[in-house]
Amino acid sequence: MNEKALWESVSQKIEGTPFHFGTHWSFNFRNDPKRLPFVLSRYKFAAKMSRQAHSVLELGCSDGIGTPILAEKKQQYVGIDLDEGAILDAQRNYEEAPHFSFHFDDFMGKQYGQFDSVVSLDVIEHIHQEFEAEYLETVWKNTCSTGIAIIGTPNITSQQYASKASQLGHVNLFDQNRLVSVLSKYFGTVFPFGMNDEVAHTGYANMSHYLLCVCCNRREHI
Repeated sequence: MNEKALWESVSQKIEGTPFHFGTHWSFNFRNDPKRLPFVLSRYKFAAKMSRQAHSVLELGCSDGIGTPILAEKKQQYVGIDLDEGAILDAQRNYEEAPHFSFHFDDFMGKQYGQFDSVVSLDVIEHIHQEFEAEYLETVWKNTCSTGIAIIGTPNITSQQYASKASQLGHVNLFDQNRLVSVLSKYFGTVFPFGMNDEVAHTGYANMSHYLLCVCCNRREHI
């Protein structure tokens, strides 16, 4: 079955099936609903950058809020997260989509295959710096030689505006220069972008609330 036929088949199965926010996004939607379009816009950017990919791995997928955007017209989507409740919510929402799979796992250091696209949004800032290299190596080893990796994280310059809860969880923030520098150890080409609200751009990095990097030309050795 080709990609278009596969996606149409899945769409017919899930059409009209209610989608339920998991605990995480139910809380966000009740308390800060504007965050939903911000996050979905990040997924839209990642999906556009990886539109030629046939397979997508998402490291830190939560309850799959961005899955239908990332996985549209793809042959395979795999989502990994350490939040078991979020994974169960994702599995319930997408049980009619056979090429979507969600796994409760600590992905650090593990290989799930060789994917055309590896996406990890809002994850690296939660990983202590002593484990940063292991996280990036995980991204690297799951990206095929011709694939791309897309990493997104809040800008350290926006930390002063973050909530107390976010500040507690954000233990490893980056500016654009440092993010490009560490990613360049694993990929020969790193394209940096900024994002404010729903708008991705190439403007002045320090004024970007959010950072996105598109990485390609995977290095053979690290």
